Amino acid sequence: MDRSTIIKKYQMFVAGVLLAALGISLITKAELGTSPVTCPAYVMTFITPYSLGTFVMIVNTLLFILQCIVLGKNFKKIQLLQLPAALVFSACIDGWGRLLSFIQPGNYIQRLIILAVGCVVMGFGVALEVIPNVLILPGEGFVRAIANRMNWEFGVVKTTFDISLVILAACISMVFVGKIVGIREGTVVAAFAVGSISRVFMTRIKSFSWCTRIILTKEQEVSEGY
Repeated sequence: MDRSTIIKKYQMFVAGVLLAALGISLITKAELGTSPVTCPAYVMTFITPYSLGTFVMIVNTLLFILQCIVLGKNFKKIQLLQLPAALVFSACIDGWGRLLSFIQPGNYIQRLIILAVGCVVMGFGVALEVIPNVLILPGEGFVRAIANRMNWEFGVVKTTFDISLVILAACISMVFVGKIVGIREGTVVAAFAVGSISRVFMTRIKSFSWCTRIILTKEQEVSEGY
């Protein structure tokens, strides 16, 4: 693989990280809950004074460990870079949150619009992270590991994973707060929508000739099974 191809792959991955972080921030700004992948972390911000990005990093570290367990000897050492990538992702969530501080939805319709935009942006970001097959954030990395190991479709596993995180966040909320906080209808919408949106974007992007020729290799298309 030539250097130009490698650079393009990592550029796509970095773009995916930035967009996924932006999508999460937008969903949170809608004030209808947060995205499922950050739901447990968001609930913890109601319990402690630490930022959403801080807990996102903690959750990603745990998912990275689980991913290593699932992949076993198939885990590639280059994927150790997932941890610094997750650190950048977590910092971007806090950074986007500050940059978007001007967003103050005034009514429910505005909240729904922001939520919808956030889901689309996040789904696009996830697709861009996964397609290059270089690095991947621990959350999606764990989903991909399960999908490849069980030969299941990525989008289906992603949706199931997101719903599981919402349930976990609800349990944490009930135990430590005594009621459900940080989880609303927007969380449920994102749980069902982001996986499907990412699947659509992945199909569309892979259909482009430049992507097949430059970003993807034939071996990738067969092994990933998306």
